[in-house]
Amino acid sequence: MPHPRLSSRLSACAARHRPWCLAVGGTVTAAVAIASQWPAFDHSPFAAALNVVVALAFVLTAAMLNGEESLGSVTAAMALGGLLWPLSWTAGWDAGPSALVSTFAYSHFWVCLGWGVLRYPTGQLQNNGERVLLGVAVLVIPLANLGLLGIGRPEWFGYSAHPDVWWYGEPIGHGAFDAVVWILDSLTLALAVIFLFVVRGRLRRYSELDRRIFFPVALALLLAFVLAATVNFFVYNPSDASIGPEFIAVSLTLLAIPLAFAAAVLRRVFVRARIAQLLATLPTPPDAQAVRAALRAALHDDSAEIHLWLPGEDQHVDADGVVRPPPPAGAAELVMTVRTAAGAPLAVIAAAPAMRRNRDLVEAAVRASAMALENAQLHATVAAQLEAVRASRARLVEAGLHERRRLERDLHDGAQQRLLALATRLGLARTKATDPDTISAIEAAREDLRHALADLRSLARGIHPAVLSQGGLRPALEVVTAALPMEIEMDVPAARFEAVLEAGAYYTICEALTNTVKHAGASRARVAVRYDDGVVRIDVTDDGKGGATAVEGGGLAGLTDRVRALGGALVIVSPSGGGTRLTASIPC
Repeated sequence: MPHPRLSSRLSACAARHRPWCLAVGGTVTAAVAIASQWPAFDHSPFAAALNVVVALAFVLTAAMLNGEESLGSVTAAMALGGLLWPLSWTAGWDAGPSALVSTFAYSHFWVCLGWGVLRYPTGQLQNNGERVLLGVAVLVIPLANLGLLGIGRPEWFGYSAHPDVWWYGEPIGHGAFDAVVWILDSLTLALAVIFLFVVRGRLRRYSELDRRIFFPVALALLLAFVLAATVNFFVYNPSDASIGPEFIAVSLTLLAIPLAFAAAVLRRVFVRARIAQLLATLPTPPDAQAVRAALRAALHDDSAEIHLWLPGEDQHVDADGVVRPPPPAGAAELVMTVRTAAGAPLAVIAAAPAMRRNRDLVEAAVRASAMALENAQLHATVAAQLEAVRASRARLVEAGLHERRRLERDLHDGAQQRLLALATRLGLARTKATDPDTISAIEAAREDLRHALADLRSLARGIHPAVLSQGGLRPALEVVTAALPMEIEMDVPAARFEAVLEAGAYYTICEALTNTVKHAGASRARVAVRYDDGVVRIDVTDDGKGGATAVEGGGLAGLTDRVRALGGALVIVSPSGGGTRLTASIPC
């Protein structure tokens, strides 16, 4: 069985001059098809014309497929099949080598089709099982059928006993001949069934895009195989100028094969259009996740990933913003590097290995999404910078908390202890003194020392209250609210939070209550803290006069900055005469 292959140079030349290929190929094919079955036009004009259409459909579709990635692998088989099919009907001449040519062309036609489909889409057979199947098919169908000519008579094949028909070999008994034909037909039908399972396995392994293209072709080919194998049980092969209805049914089924491949070409055109349509509907500004979703939907590849290059970070991030290097150039996946119009690195597209056969579609998708990818790169760069700023602010807040703790500890363990020691010495001096003036001076010093200790303890509590570190947010707030000149209702859980969050919530609530006491003229206030889906929400409400607004340098502006430093947000609702509600949301 010949294996037709087109050289890359010939294929490229044919792709460049496709109109000429269509015109010349169509003319030559039509001439060969008409000449091969000229006697059949008198007896079966419709069937003969249908065979001409089938031959043209195969050859012209082959010219269309040439140059199409993942479809060009079947170009040579389609073109050869388009010439073999009309040659099958040279039997209608009933003279010369017509029997030999007809048998050779008809039997090779089916093997050629099967071989072409098995080469899709990689251009080669995929495993040894397929090679064995093709080899057995060559032995059973073309070679064995040509061998039948050497053991039979012309009339056994449907020919007239015409002296002008070339024949060879010596006939065997008619009963033995029928038995051999029956065995070969059974093997042919078995090969068609095995081919069915091979194609079924192929469909399971194909990508979604390859499956959509290949399924109509495989269905049409399998129907033609089964129908032709069944016809062979009753009619050996075309051997008369009169074409029966069973061969008309085979021709109609065969016509579906090139039409299915032509539909595959149109489907790829529609995929390109769908890529542009999907990318045109991206949100503005588009982010990497939206571009990735559009690419996956257009290419029918759920594994496609976008690795954006961040110039300032000198690293790649995927569409979810996770730092992840793209697959290396030699990986199994399809890896495509995308650059900006200025030639700067933009992104790396990684797709499933099967998309290597549809590289043109991926390139079309990349070209269509270039602008969106640039916008997504800017978006990702800004997001990375914002995350860096947030991380920096978090480190500053944590460093500030650490410094507060250090100052509180230094005041408690250093200055406060020295003042207490001084108070003890003054007490001893008071017991030993006898002079009234000296005693009066010592008492005055002790009183000043008590005030200094009280101020120092108040300062230490303001810097960082020890009860906050020891007992948590609720006990610390209870100490604060007990000293305020208003009724305060608290709904604060006893659960502990991380230290930075507890400190931030504590100072936010303290500053809010201080503003309430100073400016709101309220008689009641309420503090509520709750944990909701990874976020701590703080509500401070009062029944004051309202009308609070955040001005630059004011207390509310400071509150807003404090909450933002923790990565949160602050909302203030304060209608005039309706009290004030301050809501802070701080992520854990």
